[in-house]
Amino acid sequence: MLSYIPLSKVIKLCSLTATTLVLVACGAREAGTEQAVSAGLDLRQKVAQKLMLDIRYFCPDRQRPEEGSNRHCDKPVTHVPPVLADMIADNDLGGIILFADNLEDSAQIVSLNRELQRAAKQSKSGLPLLIGIDQEGGRVNRLPRDEAAAFAGNMAIGATYAREGDRFASATAEAMAEQLRALGFNVNFAPTLDVNSNPDNPVINVRSYSEKPQVVADLGAASVAAFQQQGIAATVKHFPGHGDTSVDSHTGLPRVERTHSDAQSIDLLPFARVIERAQPALTMTAHIQYPALDDSMLTSRSGEQMLAPATLSRRILTGILREEMGYQGVIVTDSLNMAGISDYFTPEEAVINTFAAGADIALMPIKIRYPEDIVQLDRLIGRVVSAVEAGELTLSEIDASVARVQALKQRYIDVAWAEQDAQVAVQRAKHVLASPEHRTLADALATAALTNTFIPQPSMLPVIDENATLVQVIAPSSAIGEAFRIALAQVSDAQVQLVAPHEVAAAIAQDESESAIADVLVVASVVPAESAVELGGMEDLAILKHRVVDQKALYQIYRAALQRAKAQGSKTVFVSMRSPYEAAEFETLADVHLASFDYKAYIGPEQQLEGPIYHALAKALVSEKPMAGELPVTVSSWDQLQARSEQVSDEG
Repeated sequence: MLSYIPLSKVIKLCSLTATTLVLVACGAREAGTEQAVSAGLDLRQKVAQKLMLDIRYFCPDRQRPEEGSNRHCDKPVTHVPPVLADMIADNDLGGIILFADNLEDSAQIVSLNRELQRAAKQSKSGLPLLIGIDQEGGRVNRLPRDEAAAFAGNMAIGATYAREGDRFASATAEAMAEQLRALGFNVNFAPTLDVNSNPDNPVINVRSYSEKPQVVADLGAASVAAFQQQGIAATVKHFPGHGDTSVDSHTGLPRVERTHSDAQSIDLLPFARVIERAQPALTMTAHIQYPALDDSMLTSRSGEQMLAPATLSRRILTGILREEMGYQGVIVTDSLNMAGISDYFTPEEAVINTFAAGADIALMPIKIRYPEDIVQLDRLIGRVVSAVEAGELTLSEIDASVARVQALKQRYIDVAWAEQDAQVAVQRAKHVLASPEHRTLADALATAALTNTFIPQPSMLPVIDENATLVQVIAPSSAIGEAFRIALAQVSDAQVQLVAPHEVAAAIAQDESESAIADVLVVASVVPAESAVELGGMEDLAILKHRVVDQKALYQIYRAALQRAKAQGSKTVFVSMRSPYEAAEFETLADVHLASFDYKAYIGPEQQLEGPIYHALAKALVSEKPMAGELPVTVSSWDQLQARSEQVSDEG
């Protein structure tokens, strides 16, 4: 069994053979005695150390339904059932990723992560687990918001860059790292280094800091440094750059058509700079085709030839990332069950191909939802072992990869955390998550990020003044509307009337001219709709199909409402709560345009809906000053949008 040296010790990887991994603490001496640990790993164990599974759902007492059945397992794993503990121990599994469904509150999260590490300790090797999470902030936030302060995401931070530099990138990463370490996590799949240059990008969008590569590099480097200084392994993603795509790799395989020169100066630049400046512990691959970087072909599961996705490209992962950029850290794939890979390759093919390309960890290659699924793990490990024995994979590269994974564990896993008294661990976590400094930081970021998409006329400010008696808010959900109402009530005596879009459409259709005229109309837009990554992953696609937003119809309602309000002499406000790009659609219809880059509300300590962004918006609407934030992306004016539309029409 391998005993891990405490996190405070300095670890150096000194020797690796085909059968034995030797880790030596060079300079970790007590009473003049050098500490050293060693363990022998067989080939199956090495392969298992390179796998990271999710346990989002598991139904221990049910059988897998027949193919085509509407039934599926949706029981979240909040404690480790014995069969999953045995799976971890029996296979010497390398890591686990957790999702929001797994995380209820601090006490439960601490208990779950301790159980996971206890299961790993029972394995033959005794190697602890990497326990990862997607805690980006903003749209992708897994920790319970009612207990852990939640921060607006990357584009909000990008909006503060001109005034604040990298202050919020560092501060929020430090705060999130404190939260994660207290809960028992050691890997965070953040930050995103994608340069969002495509307004129609459905999966990155406001998860990006900016459309400017150097800004992304500066903020990304600050975030990585802060995470890792606080003991959390940071992950830069999605290499080589997912910013210029209009397809979600959860549902398809995007293709980037940049030139090689543009690839170097736009998509690759942030990764190169952050690797040089901050040495990120992990880099996550992108399920995209990028022919300017690699135009080699692979054979899909159907037998057809296709461009190699970056996740399976040796030219991109080994040639560019390792050799050209000199990256020494761990390469982890994005989830291999996403359609960008799983539609074209079996799990075994995907894992073998990505290991051959140079990936160190295969993330979520198979789905374990029922006890009979566990045989898939044995089959996958066996197939990779066979690939090594047959020469499809090189043993020396497997050994070097395992060494990188073990060095990552040595640096970032605090084995003492799982061994401490349970009550002490829970109390510590509760204390960290209750930090008033974190809440203050979340409010400060929301306020600093709030941006005027188009500069308002000074005569329109404040939007809500002492003469306003009725404010009407059109919100796409009751939660968003209620959060607005509560926040506005704290800063104004005006009555707030909440109206759903379908109610607006009905009122306009019936020409209800006798209804009360609002002094101010606020349209809160949450478009585009949520993507799979925001909810969790591929299993949410069925849910999303029932949440399809008819954007065209919704925009027609917003236009009609804004036009009628202006005709009645009301002040009009359009708030882009997700993507700032949509503001151009309403430039001539709203007096004031605000971009908040966030829209999440939660039940707070006072048992009412709240959120930092709602506090910031309410204060902004009663302020005489334009907002402090500056757009980190280009939002076309209405004239430019119309010209582009006409050009497309003429070309058609």
